[in-house]
Amino acid sequence: MITRFALALLGAVLLLWGLGMPLVAWLGAEAPGTITHVRRQLGDRGESIPNRYSYTISYEFRLPDGRLAQGNTSRVGDYFSPRYLTQGSSVQVRYVPGFPFISEVQWHWAAMVEHGIVAAVGGVLLYLAARGGADRHRPRRKKQGPPRSRTHPGARPSGKD
Repeated sequence: MITRFALALLGAVLLLWGLGMPLVAWLGAEAPGTITHVRRQLGDRGESIPNRYSYTISYEFRLPDGRLAQGNTSRVGDYFSPRYLTQGSSVQVRYVPGFPFISEVQWHWAAMVEHGIVAAVGGVLLYLAARGGADRHRPRRKKQGPPRSRTHPGARPSGKD
């Protein structure tokens, strides 16, 4: 029961994340923003392409009512800085109008593949969690095979009756 619940919860989170950011990029409001801080995380990523690092990027943007909203994102870049996203740079931010803390900076449609895969995995996990309960309590039937002969499988009929 707890395993199915955890599986369903993980599936729901992955499905929401996988569908959420593309919906923000497609339906969200747009505002000009500014990169406020760029920080390199740990060391080299250890991938086949050397000198690639993870960066955390903080940004802020003004809402139509004048309030200042902030957000964070992660990017992969070379040794010096992630391309085009340096401190003080102007960026376009897409956000959910009622919830500006759900935002994305310079989202590109190539990321749709990643989000699509994550949403698909979340959907499969939800399906498995829902299906697991129905099959678990159903009694399993034994498969019926051909009737067994009374003689040894390798023995030949003797012809004596």
